[in-house]
This record gives sequence, C-alpha cells and structure tokens, in this order.
Amino acid sequence: MRRQSALTLGVVLLVLVAGCAGAGGSGATTAAEPEEQPDRQIAVAAAGSAAGTADEAVVRLGVRATDQSVVAARRALAENVTRMRDALVDAQVDPDAITTTRYDIYRDRERPRREGEEPQVRYRAMHGFEVTVDDPERVGTVIDTAVRNGATDVDGVEFTLSAERRDRLDRTARKRAMASARDKATQLAATENLTVTGVRTVRTV
Repeated sequence: MRRQSALTLGVVLLVLVAGCAGAGGSGATTAAEPEEQPDRQIAVAAAGSAAGTADEAVVRLGVRATDQSVVAARRALAENVTRMRDALVDAQVDPDAITTTRYDIYRDRERPRREGEEPQVRYRAMHGFEVTVDDPERVGTVIDTAVRNGATDVDGVEFTLSAERRDRLDRTARKRAMASARDKATQLAATENLTVTGVRTVRTV
C-alpha cells in the first residue's frame, strides 16, 4: 500500500534591512551607522520553501463492543483492545506510538420489535486510537493486523512529516529565504550604484 505524497512546508517570509555604501567605497555606511545615513538602507521581503515526502503515517482505529451488561461490554472491549495492542507490538509497532484518542461507554435503548414489549437495553463501548507508523509503506500491514485482532473501525490514514524531517525542511526554507533576500537587496543596491555592506535586521513572519 503506497499513498505517500510530497508535502510542502509553509512558506517562510523574511524582512531584511541592509546598510549600503557608494560604489567608490570612500563614504562607506555600515550596519552600525543607520542613524547617520538613514537614507542608505534597503528593506526587502523574500520567501523560501522546502518540500519533502511523508516519512510517517497516522492510522486512526477504533475498537467497539456491545452487550446487555455494562460490565460485559467493558470486559469485551478491554480484551479486544489488549489483543489488538499485542498484535501491533508483535508487528514491530512501538508501544508508545499507540495512543488513545477516545474512550466511551453509553447505554442504548433499542425500540421493541413488538408493541407492548419493553425496550431492549444495550451498552456500547468504544475505544479510539491513533497509531503512528514510522514507515508509510507499512500502513497496510498495520491496518490488516489491527482488523484481524479486534479493531472494528478504520477511520482514516494521514501521511505526514516526522518532527526531525519537518525541522530539517524548516531550516532549508529559512536559508533559501535569506539567500533570496540578499539577492534582492544586492540587485536593488546596484541600480543606485551602491553596495550592500551588512544586514541590519532579520525578521521572520
């Protein structure tokens, strides 16, 4: 089962203010002298982005049990949940990657089949989970294992980026934004026969 797709990190915006000096260099204005030459500053905005293929998947599962006794419903649910957890761990899923998202037990009164009969009371128990899979290629195996061992619901799969990969892409996007800002400032300065001598301010948005 392969449902990986390229994910793009949010655009990173930067505002760069550079001090500029004349082309001859004799009246150089540095970043330490903005008040003396306030007219020799260039403010530019740039964006950088980075894309990466999903390296994690989150599988949403549910286990349900129904019985006329609340105790029996809760016990059946617990047994199925334990069986599913054990099977997933045996399938090399990290126990810490199996997290509870919902737990609910409620009473349901079913309409009687014949007039005059008492409503039938049933207790419905539900336990929802998110299972984080560190290899998207194994999603199919995880789902099959869960369903064969007590899971009654498969509520969806989300392909995403791990924290490590997201951080790496974020750094790449910021570097690209800074490089783009420098290029813009250099081009603007050249049109006025000026040279960029340094960066005064960097701000991310």
